[in-house]
Amino acid sequence: MSWTTSISNYTILQESVPELTTYISVGVAIGALLVIRAFFVHAFNQTLKYFANTFLCGFCLGFVLSLNGYDIYVYLFPDKIIGYESEYEVVFPGPSRGKHGHCEAGLWLKDQNTNRWIQLCTNKEYLHSHRKQGMTGVWVTARVNNIGSYIVSYEFIYL
Repeated sequence: MSWTTSISNYTILQESVPELTTYISVGVAIGALLVIRAFFVHAFNQTLKYFANTFLCGFCLGFVLSLNGYDIYVYLFPDKIIGYESEYEVVFPGPSRGKHGHCEAGLWLKDQNTNRWIQLCTNKEYLHSHRKQGMTGVWVTARVNNIGSYIVSYEFIYL
């Protein structure tokens, strides 16, 4: 699960990707399959509450397992690897890291494939050592396909 979350931090999807609909559909499908299995295997003297509980457990399992599925697809099956110049913006503090607070700094990059902005986690030390005065652009290397982009690396450049 942490592997998928780390990939998700560097992935940006097209706006047209139906993430929530897919997650709910997979949850409903897994829940329904488990209810059907429970009905045929354990149907004798089982209550409606038992089947509802089975569906809910299957729904939660399917929902959680399908999270970040599109991000993993973008990472594992890129159509091509591209490099491009992008504009950027540095913000303090950076993006949230869950219950562990925020990153020290955030770097907003504009993705060429999706035409959307993505915020990456960085720190002041990295910015100080890699970004010099006058560097107004970023060279981004990304793995892309029809549903999104995975940012492989970025490097500050002079435009």
